[in-house]
Amino acid sequence: MNDDGLRGRVFLVTGSGRGLGRALACAAGAEKARVVVNTRRDERAAEAVAVEVQKAGGEGLAVRADVTDFDEARGLVERAIAKWGRIDVLVNTVGRFHWNPLVEMEPCEWRRIVATNLDSVFHMCRLVVPHMRERRFGRIVNLAAVGAAGTQGEPQMTAYGAAKAGVVALSRALALEEARCGITVNVVSPGLLKDESGDKGKAAADTLLSDRVPVGHAGDAADVVRAVLFFASPAADFVTGQVVEVAGGARL
Repeated sequence: MNDDGLRGRVFLVTGSGRGLGRALACAAGAEKARVVVNTRRDERAAEAVAVEVQKAGGEGLAVRADVTDFDEARGLVERAIAKWGRIDVLVNTVGRFHWNPLVEMEPCEWRRIVATNLDSVFHMCRLVVPHMRERRFGRIVNLAAVGAAGTQGEPQMTAYGAAKAGVVALSRALALEEARCGITVNVVSPGLLKDESGDKGKAAADTLLSDRVPVGHAGDAADVVRAVLFFASPAADFVTGQVVEVAGGARL
């Protein structure tokens, strides 16, 4: 951001102890933001990311909380408010991907997928929006998945697809509810991203699947991060209720 529009803003990024959430937390730190780094279990990982945020030029606070649990999510928000007095930007990155046909899925699996991908978004928005209303300012960015806006189906992804479509519907409704309160709500839907685990088998699968992406290759975390930071920035002050697919043209 070339106008320092994110400098000093308080970001709360769920699921930021690793992966895409970590990349986003560090990128916000590079914009001189204050970042609440959240992880469900591994507090050491969150603390390490908070250090990375600080090295990048921002300020970091590590908080362990399972955001699928409303009370733990409340504690996370309270820690952020106690530390910096406000939350300017909420980014919900928590998600759980699972392949399984509906007829082979146990009810507990269904609940786990929906709780991780959808309930967590409800919990965080429900808890953060009142604070944003008080200041008449807020930016919420929720992560869905490519195709979620059109409720496109994918075999063996019934629970995941339903939850991500729910994220889009929730976000658009919330955008309308809070538009007069200075709060914008938008969605970023990632497509196929490069695997960073180093697993050769997974890398080979990524190469094969990239044939389904019109641009000819998978994306990476930085592609998604740029879209999220746009929605959080002053450049998007007049943008709300939108879904941007960062997917290289997949599903067009």
